[in-house]
Amino acid sequence: MEQTTKNLVLASIGNIYEQSKSSSLNAGFFESADADLKLVSEYFGVTPNQALIVAMVFALNYKGDTVDIKDLTEFFECNPLKMLEYSDDFETLFNLGIFKKIKSTHRMKLSLANDQFIINQKITEAILLNRAMPVVEKERINDIIELIEELYKLGKQVDDKEMESFELFRHVSSMLDTNAHFPLVKKINEFEFTTTDTYLLLYLIWRTVNGNEATEVGRIAQGIFSSSSARINFVQDIINGDNRLISENLMEVVEAEFFDDTEVKLTANALTLIHEHGIKLFGKKKKSKDLIEPESITVKNLIFNEFEQKQLDFLYSTLSDENFIATQERLEKKGLPKGITVLLHGLPGTGKTETVFQLAKTTGRSILKVDISRSKSMWFGESEKIIKRIFTNYTEYTKNCDRTPILLFNEADAIISKRRDAGTSNTSQTENAMQNIILEELENFKGIFIATTNLSKNLDTAFERRFLFKIEFNKPSLAIKSQIWHDKLPILLQEECDQLASRYDFSGGQIDNIVRKAEIHEIIHGIGVNFDNLLEFCNTELLAKKHESNLGFSKK
Repeated sequence: MEQTTKNLVLASIGNIYEQSKSSSLNAGFFESADADLKLVSEYFGVTPNQALIVAMVFALNYKGDTVDIKDLTEFFECNPLKMLEYSDDFETLFNLGIFKKIKSTHRMKLSLANDQFIINQKITEAILLNRAMPVVEKERINDIIELIEELYKLGKQVDDKEMESFELFRHVSSMLDTNAHFPLVKKINEFEFTTTDTYLLLYLIWRTVNGNEATEVGRIAQGIFSSSSARINFVQDIINGDNRLISENLMEVVEAEFFDDTEVKLTANALTLIHEHGIKLFGKKKKSKDLIEPESITVKNLIFNEFEQKQLDFLYSTLSDENFIATQERLEKKGLPKGITVLLHGLPGTGKTETVFQLAKTTGRSILKVDISRSKSMWFGESEKIIKRIFTNYTEYTKNCDRTPILLFNEADAIISKRRDAGTSNTSQTENAMQNIILEELENFKGIFIATTNLSKNLDTAFERRFLFKIEFNKPSLAIKSQIWHDKLPILLQEECDQLASRYDFSGGQIDNIVRKAEIHEIIHGIGVNFDNLLEFCNTELLAKKHESNLGFSKK
């Protein structure tokens, strides 16, 4: 490299700067600046027209300014439309990595009008150090997650009114073309979606990756459309189901009571597609009030009669890691359903739900707990979708668990009881439809499903064969109640435990209430309870029953 390179390049840039000022970019300017434009174009490896833009941006940057079309138009004193002839050159220089681009703070809905340019710092350093033109390129995107994040950031610029929709779509198309080698992009391109739908899908993927199962449609619209009318039409189309992502079973609408609350989420089909193309959405287990991890469960000693305990021991053994895997392999090999389905039924307070928790604790399994009341929707057909979604979500969650989790339908009386006449009410129709879906799901279920109910005698016969284990929880006998009292309150003498067991016909849950009051008593008074305190607590536990006959109209 000659020692005069630095001076030659800087001199040529300076000459171009001086000669182009107020030149209107006429023919005379290009004739007089021909030699300087050639030198700059040779150094940067660009065309003479591009060399002009490079020289101007370089010089104006050193005045402390970023450069946009307006700056150059005013400097050249040329027709603004003249600068549009160079629009492709600006984009080329940006793609070559010679320019970096930032968004202008003054917003105009015109292509190129909002872009400001600066020279890549590596280039200025090379010139000042008298070095050859360095190898520069736009910063490459390393993986699909990084690409989706960058696309999401573009939507944030639209939302913040820093970018117009047409610019968003231009950038999205360019970035997807540049990164078409990623398997997920290839797969999405096969659908031949519009740019809007492609961006919508990628937007939802990013939101899902970050733990947002559903996103408000209005929020999405603000990140895509600059125009209010376009946003409204977009939302209306989705609510009406008029969208390719919906018809291709990649996106579903989540129920809402009001227009503004409408949400969308990826379908199970979309989650599978994404998983197959390199994105593990459930790499970290979803934290929610419906997910109970085994480490969060407190160990409790549950006491049952011999027959109940024998059945529970069988269930515990079945769900131990080694036995569970062997059982599923054996059943599948013999063409039998491989899912373990369990019905725990009996009186309230007899330990059904706590049994599930202790089972999960012992076997190291997570619990996905379903609130049946929240599965019923005011909207026709939505309850069925919610139930279907519960099973698909369980299946997706299972894929990334070391051990198969437990799907728990707690207090499932309403949806496993005998089906009603469909003509009686809308509620009956909804419950019957939900039951049909659950029956269908359990037919091919491959995981661990447990339902608890207080009303087993009202169980629909269609459910009987769906449950592999059916364990009844009876009110504890005197001997068992005495053991429970002693286990909960070891300070009691055996005869005191026997007396409480015979005097009060309590379930295990009711005994727990007494124990809790005993703990509160000790906190407040600083001393443990005595037997008289316990008798008082027991009597107040029975208060509702004592007064039950006094409610309503008295008989004469």
